[in-house]
Amino acid sequence: MVSVQLRIFIEYPIKNAVIQKYEDTMSSVHDMMKRMGAENIQWTKSSNQHGITFYRESFILPTESHYFAMKELRCTPRNIVFHELSQLIDMEAGSIQFLGLKITS
Repeated sequence: MVSVQLRIFIEYPIKNAVIQKYEDTMSSVHDMMKRMGAENIQWTKSSNQHGITFYRESFILPTESHYFAMKELRCTPRNIVFHELSQLIDMEAGSIQFLGLKITS
């Protein structure tokens, strides 16, 4: 039987002035993502340009439905944890980039 999972990558800019708050918030974000079915959650600084630090998250979701549900929650103020995260993203410096890759086994 073939199984399909999605490897998701998200990248976004965070102002250097709020990096500590961002890093503290990520603990709650990861807990929420795990409750939504995410596995192998990783996040790293991907670059630092002109006082803006870009972070990249990657994780695995079991289905496309999980991806669309999580993306919707992350892009709306309905969920307090994701809304808190969204307030730390510097939308003037760049947008949130989502990339999903299907993994079959």
